[in-house]
Formats: sequence, structure tokens, C-alpha cells
Amino acid sequence: MSTVAPLTNRDRLVAQARRLFAENGYAAVSVDEVAAAAGLTKGAVYYQFKDKTDLFRAACDAVMADVARYVDLSTMAESPHPLEEIIFGGSKMFDAYEAADARRLLLLDGPAVLGFEQWIALQEPVCIGLIAHAMGHLAEAGLLEESVVPTLSHLVFGAFVQGALRIAVAADPQAASLEVRAATLTLIRGFLAGITHEAASKS
Repeated sequence: MSTVAPLTNRDRLVAQARRLFAENGYAAVSVDEVAAAAGLTKGAVYYQFKDKTDLFRAACDAVMADVARYVDLSTMAESPHPLEEIIFGGSKMFDAYEAADARRLLLLDGPAVLGFEQWIALQEPVCIGLIAHAMGHLAEAGLLEESVVPTLSHLVFGAFVQGALRIAVAADPQAASLEVRAATLTLIRGFLAGITHEAASKS
């Protein structure tokens, strides 16, 4: 019979910080509130984390890990064809970023609290797991030069993140989501058609 390991103090603090930051935003949540919600003392927070920003970063890491896992597993399980992988995975990425905790922590508060450099680095799991993986398949198929994959992956992922940000700050997120997804589909299908045509013309 398998047993589930009990949550550590760090796990409990991150779980409660994630919940509270998602519900109320970074500025409105205090270290005392997180400690109380986790059933621990304020000292326990500072034993595990340098400060509130460090705790927020850990909460963002937890959200990002769930986003990356969801996008990776759902794309691998359901993507019908390697050429469609980036389209299908992008749709799943938007689904994941529209969750309440991802929207608040990763898109609304993350850039200001963490700074641009750390915020970009935070996105790496999805950039590598989805975009670079899909671009690698295109390179294997002879549709791209392998040398351009890393830079191209970041450029394409930047477009996806801008789309997710547009949805996050929209007055009507549902309408914005439809618009962003349609525009993303146009962008990626145009890109795929272009590299497919170029490869065919060379053969």
C-alpha cells in the first residue's frame, strides 16, 4: 500500500501563498496572513524564505510547474500531427494561463514583483517544453535549420505570452481570448505554410 508523504512547512507555506496571492494580489497579502493560513509562525516563513518576494517567487514556480505539466501532457496525449503540435499546444497554453492563479501570479503581478529578467526566466519551462520541442520536430522534418530553433522558439513564445497578457488585462477576457486565439492560429498557420512551401521549393 502506497503512502503519501506529509506536506513540509515549505509546501504548506507555498500552497497558502499561492491561494492568497491569487485571490487578493501580491500587494494585499502579508507574510503574517500566509503564516496564519498555513498554521505556522511568521518566523517559520523567514526560516524558509528571504522575504515576501522570495515567497511569491516560490508560489509562481509552483503555478508555472503546473502550467508546464498540463501543456506538456495534454499536447503529447492529444496533438494529432507534429505540424499541428504548436497550434494545439498553444491553445492548451492559453487554457492554462487563463486559470485564476496563473493569470494573477504569472501575468498580472509577476512582471512588476519579479522584474522583467526573472519573469522571462520563469516562463522557460513552457518555452522549452512546448515551443522548442515543436520547433525541434520541424527541424527534424527538414523544414527548419536546427541552428535557428532556440532563437525562433523564444520569438514565437514571446507572441504567445503577449497574447496571454492581452487576455489577462482585457475588460472582457472571454472576447479577448477568442480574438487572441484566432490571431495566433492565423500567425502559426502562416508560419507553417511558409516553411513548408520553402522546403518544397528546395526539393
